Amino acid sequence: MSTQSDATGTRHATFPFPQDDPCLPPPQYARLRADEPVTQVVLPTGDRAWLVTRHADVLTVLGDERFSRRALTGPDAPKLAPIPPMPSLFYLDPPDHTRVRRLAARAFDPARLARLRPRVDRVVAAHLDRLAAADQPADLLATVARPLPLAVVATVLGVPEDEYGPFAGWIRTAFSFGAVPPDEQMAALGGLQQYLAALIGSRRKEPAEDALSDLVAPTGDDQLADHELVALVFDLIGAGDQPVTAEIVHLVLNLLRDPARLPTLHGEPELVPSAVEELLRHSQSAGGGLGSVRIAVADVELSGVTIPAGDPVIPSFNAANFDESVFPDADRIDLARRRNPHLTFAQGIHHCLGAPVGRMELTALLGGLARDFPSLRLAVPEGQLQWLPVPAFRTPGAIPVHW
Repeated sequence: MSTQSDATGTRHATFPFPQDDPCLPPPQYARLRADEPVTQVVLPTGDRAWLVTRHADVLTVLGDERFSRRALTGPDAPKLAPIPPMPSLFYLDPPDHTRVRRLAARAFDPARLARLRPRVDRVVAAHLDRLAAADQPADLLATVARPLPLAVVATVLGVPEDEYGPFAGWIRTAFSFGAVPPDEQMAALGGLQQYLAALIGSRRKEPAEDALSDLVAPTGDDQLADHELVALVFDLIGAGDQPVTAEIVHLVLNLLRDPARLPTLHGEPELVPSAVEELLRHSQSAGGGLGSVRIAVADVELSGVTIPAGDPVIPSFNAANFDESVFPDADRIDLARRRNPHLTFAQGIHHCLGAPVGRMELTALLGGLARDFPSLRLAVPEGQLQWLPVPAFRTPGAIPVHW
């Protein structure tokens, strides 16, 4: 584990921690949960932050208004990327966040989600058909894991099919943190903002049967402004594309590590929903979790450690999801685990708004794999997969499979 010294000569671990196995949590998390559940680390930019690793403490950070997201936009806030923060609901605190979240939540109520389910199921089925039609070994990343999440996002938002190409191109570049030069990323960000503004304008004039139309419709005397809608859609894209691709990758690889898992789900399809939750708990797709960082706006004590006002705090979902005090036998994948309060979609006021759609998508995908591909297996030893050198939402360059 590498370390860096601060101005006082104190050495701190660099974060995110390296992972020998991309599908398993770094071993440091277990030690920190036991001995140093709140500890300082050094970020890639050189800024220091407090890393929180116990489930109960992570819940406190997520639910306590003394930990602010808005403060991340301040001039002295830690810099997590070389470009300014994107438009995002993530950077709002109550009461602004409360109002926007209330207006946005209507697009994802149970009745509207029921309307979306057949469309999402059709998109998932089409991608599984694409896998089935491919020559073996087929690349599961190229046929399913990479294109499916963006197709679901476009379907939910109601992006016209003939505009899908430019839409996908802007997203791939705008959200490719560290993979393209900052000027290219900013240009794509601008193009995506202009496109979304135009799409929002068209939905205000002619509503359709999609989530964006639900979002632009007024509720009583209030409605979301265009800049709020753009920020909200950015959140849905940011949460629904690359993170879900990485979730699919980790879901599949964790399944295939035990050749009995898919056949079990094939024979007991009623286990698919609990299996999705367990595989979400085990996923390491978000890397270090830098996207969850907050700023303490008052002195706060966690596990006997006082976090001073102004300091950044990282509540580690990946570490909390393996807390033995909450998840007995936490290292084991239990497809039938009953109580599973994992934090993969966060909690509190910033709980992922699109989580129901993500669960819908992953449940349809896992159900389809178990039903139609119970003999799915890697075509190469897992150790030969070439993982891309990116800090977050890690995937290999390809996932060759047989069935």
